[in-house]
Amino acid sequence: MKMKQVGWAVLGGLLAVGLTACATAQNTQAPEGSEEAVVQAQDEGPAAEQAAVDEQADAAATEATAEQEAASPAPLEIVDSGWFASDNGMIDFAVEVQNPNHTVEATDAVIEVVGKDGDGNVLFDETIETPGVLPDSTYYYSYVAGSTTVEPTTGETQATAPATVDFTISTPDGAWKATDQKLADVYTVQDNGATDTQFGAKEFTGTVTASENLDGTTQSRVDVVLLDGDGHIEGGYFKIVDTTAGQPADYDIYAVGAPQYASYAVYASPWSDPDAEADAA
Repeated sequence: MKMKQVGWAVLGGLLAVGLTACATAQNTQAPEGSEEAVVQAQDEGPAAEQAAVDEQADAAATEATAEQEAASPAPLEIVDSGWFASDNGMIDFAVEVQNPNHTVEATDAVIEVVGKDGDGNVLFDETIETPGVLPDSTYYYSYVAGSTTVEPTTGETQATAPATVDFTISTPDGAWKATDQKLADVYTVQDNGATDTQFGAKEFTGTVTASENLDGTTQSRVDVVLLDGDGHIEGGYFKIVDTTAGQPADYDIYAVGAPQYASYAVYASPWSDPDAEADAA
């Protein structure tokens, strides 16, 4: 009889343990203040601490990058360029400029354009000042370059088209400033296409909208960049338009003597006239 009682007691104990395990499996959140709760808090602690450490490390890395770039910024880069000669020997060109820095803007960048003849003789050497180039941003600039002379006997303007044209960009010492502004996602361009005009030029039309006035400017430049079949720059044209943040502004750009091109793209960027700023200073 005692053996039977002991057997039932053992069976009852095993059943109680099984029910307790089921209850624990169904309710993994231990009561507050219990030993289990302390163990759980210890398990969650390292993950939270690691997240805080990672955040501090990112902030420190950003600060270190800013200090390094302020002391020694990486130079601007011309990653693509193209040009073509017009009937009078002048060239229309476009360049793609990138600022690889993350925290500093180039405020007084200068593009140098050197045209040479087939023998390597310099026909013209021009420097063109540009507005600021924001960090982590890509800009497109279209300009005209070249030199003309007046033929003394006829009075006609003549120019010699170059055989080669080289482009470089530089930023003077001290012409950098820290900023967290970026060019990306500021401009929206609505391209309305290109049409042939009655005098043989292409007319590119559309609207451009700036979501904010970068660098406090109230004007924007719109560049139409002509591309070949591989997507490389062949040349370009531009126009300066007045822009108010959030409001679309119309543009119409006439391309006289444009070469055959496979496609084109339209870009916008803030504009401030370097010459006007120098005169104001």
